[in-house]
Amino acid sequence: MTQIVVGEKQVPIRGILFDKDGTLLQFISLWGKWAEMVLDELEQELRLEGAELPEGPGYLLGVCLDEQRKVTAHDRFGPLAMGSPAQMIGIAAYYLYRAGLPWNDASRRATEVFERANEMVLEKANILPVSGVAEFLEQCHAQGLKLAVVTADDKRPSEQHLVKMGLRHYFESVVGDDCVEHGKPYPDMVALACQEIGLEPHETVVIGDSVGDMEMGRSAGCALQIFIDEEGRFETAPESADVMIRSYKELRIEA
Repeated sequence: MTQIVVGEKQVPIRGILFDKDGTLLQFISLWGKWAEMVLDELEQELRLEGAELPEGPGYLLGVCLDEQRKVTAHDRFGPLAMGSPAQMIGIAAYYLYRAGLPWNDASRRATEVFERANEMVLEKANILPVSGVAEFLEQCHAQGLKLAVVTADDKRPSEQHLVKMGLRHYFESVVGDDCVEHGKPYPDMVALACQEIGLEPHETVVIGDSVGDMEMGRSAGCALQIFIDEEGRFETAPESADVMIRSYKELRIEA
């Protein structure tokens, strides 16, 4: 059986489940521009009601802004990194509700803000893959591994992001938060992805850049949880991870 080798660990596998944002694509290359669009549009909606964004508006989504309101970094434990689209829409809707809108109108207008940002970001953002990921996916493909994406984003935009990077053809399954009853850190995404690629969780490993990814894989019974920290922001691996890497060059696929 094919093995994945990382450090001193050698684990037999038949498939790999990848998170998307921060694992397959460079997080800020997509979500930085997206967050700027959402905050700008949300501010316009609030001004229609005579209100303003709170001081330090990046906190709403879990991003850091410079003086020009450009995203410079994100909180790996924040809503943009770990939350679902529905959860972030709820945050935006709450601020519209506080401005005096009925909840149904606040929810509708927040949803429209997010949908416009989803469409515009495909045209305006330069979505970049994580360094070395294309080469690693090619190695996996050559060894006959079955690959899937398990992401807190929704399925349709996730597939669009993968297409734009030229990576969609590597994956037999793309499971988004909108495909399951319970998103990360629950095991539902792993269960559905494994069903769609014809494997059991214990035959797969999870690669992701958040604690939610690691907890999801562990709760589902995956063989190995690999935490990728390309930015070098963690000194040690999260407790729920089995191993931490800084680059895909640290992984080998062997027959």
